[in-house]
Amino acid sequence: SNNNNNGLKNNTEPIYAQVNKKKTGQAASPEEPIYAQVAKKVSAKIDQLNEATSAINRKIDRINKIASAGKGVGGFSGAGRSASPEPIYATIDFDEANQAGFPLRRSAAVNDLSKVGLSREQELTRRIGDLNQAVSEAKA
Repeated sequence: SNNNNNGLKNNTEPIYAQVNKKKTGQAASPEEPIYAQVAKKVSAKIDQLNEATSAINRKIDRINKIASAGKGVGGFSGAGRSASPEPIYATIDFDEANQAGFPLRRSAAVNDLSKVGLSREQELTRRIGDLNQAVSEAKA
């Protein structure tokens, strides 16, 4: 009989043997070595990033199709396509009228609001308003 008082039955391996086994790379317990856990987390994160990147690329492709159909917005050609971790640059073309008054200096007080560049939507709304007014004046 075994009298070493380690609380283990005769045929059970002593605890230090499990530790030794783990050191030689054969995990004696179902518990994974810490580097394996970290590696799994890292590769899961990389998979997530790759999924996000391909989703972004799909969106860019859709935008390119719309842009080439409408020819209003500058193309997103080649954005996000490079393998290197470059930022994605989107070029949007503005005409000179929409850039008037920019860049505004932070210290400059803007008294003449016509100098502040309007967004394209605001500009179109204003022009449509002018046209409507002209039409109603012509009818009168």
